[in-house]
Amino acid sequence: MEIGESLKLQEMEEAFSHFKICPKCNCKHFWLGAKSSCAYVQCKDCGTKFELHKVYPINGNSKRKTGLFSFLKL
Repeated sequence: MEIGESLKLQEMEEAFSHFKICPKCNCKHFWLGAKSSCAYVQCKDCGTKFELHKVYPINGNSKRKTGLFSFLKL
C-alpha cells in the first residue's frame, strides 16, 4: 500500500472486525462504507462516522513492515 492509496476490501473488512462498540453511544451495530478517498465505519444508532486509516511506524528501529489500523472520528 502506497501513501494515499485506498484500503483494499480485505483490509477494510479486517479493520471493521476490530470495531466492536461505538465510543459515543455504546451501540454494537455498524455500517461499513467506502468512498473514492477513504473507507469508514458508521454507527447504525447515532450515525457517528470513523474513518479507517493504516498507520506505519516512522522510526528506523522498527522491523514491522505492515501497518496498524487507526480510527479517526469524522
